[in-house]
Amino acid sequence: MKLKVCVVLPCFKVKNNILKVYQKLQKKNFYLIFVDDNCPQKSVAYLKSNIKVNKKKIKFLFLKKNLGVGGATIKGFALANKMKFNIIIKFDSDNQHKVEDLIKIIKKLSTKNVDFCKGYRILNFKKSLKRNMPIIRILGANALTFISNLTTSNFNIKDVTNGLFGMNSKIIKKINFNSLKKNYFFEQDLIFRLYQKQIKIYQVKSEVIYKDELSNLSIMKCIVPFTIYHIQNFLSKFYFKSI
Repeated sequence: MKLKVCVVLPCFKVKNNILKVYQKLQKKNFYLIFVDDNCPQKSVAYLKSNIKVNKKKIKFLFLKKNLGVGGATIKGFALANKMKFNIIIKFDSDNQHKVEDLIKIIKKLSTKNVDFCKGYRILNFKKSLKRNMPIIRILGANALTFISNLTTSNFNIKDVTNGLFGMNSKIIKKINFNSLKKNYFFEQDLIFRLYQKQIKIYQVKSEVIYKDELSNLSIMKCIVPFTIYHIQNFLSKFYFKSI
């Protein structure tokens, strides 16, 4: 049976890059769902007005309220699941991901018994600086990955802040997505929930392209609240063991 693949793209302040991302993906045989997270730039409306829409390959979802990257992703995943797609991928719309890495994840998920797969960057300073990754992001990504390793007791997980991941749609029935954090902690929270459900996390090396994009994420503002979230998750492990 041929697996149906859907790529979900949460969109917020990506007007300068969204057309480039679409052009990279539309050549492939993926169904695309662009989720406009109440974007002040009206990024998805801009895309829609500048392309020839093929309703068999693309759908636009406009949220009336900003839900955060996690909230927008969840809305897109719910729609993809309702449309009976087998493999659902989250792909950022800021033009930082490579299509080749997306294909790697799809190939991995097409393998029997692989239900979740994420991308990772090698986060040592030499390689990170070579890709023009800002120093504050290098420090933040390493710190949050280490904390996530502690909370999950899994030190094989790499680069928990990487926004490229995919899953078999059956996972949606196993994870309560509505309980996940809707902000930029979304990926890290999801990794913890997968750990709780004993779902194996597969990983593929994926590069991130750093150019002139504007990030909506402030590492300095995230370190403290994200650390608190991780502590809450860590403590919840003992609660679940006691019930």
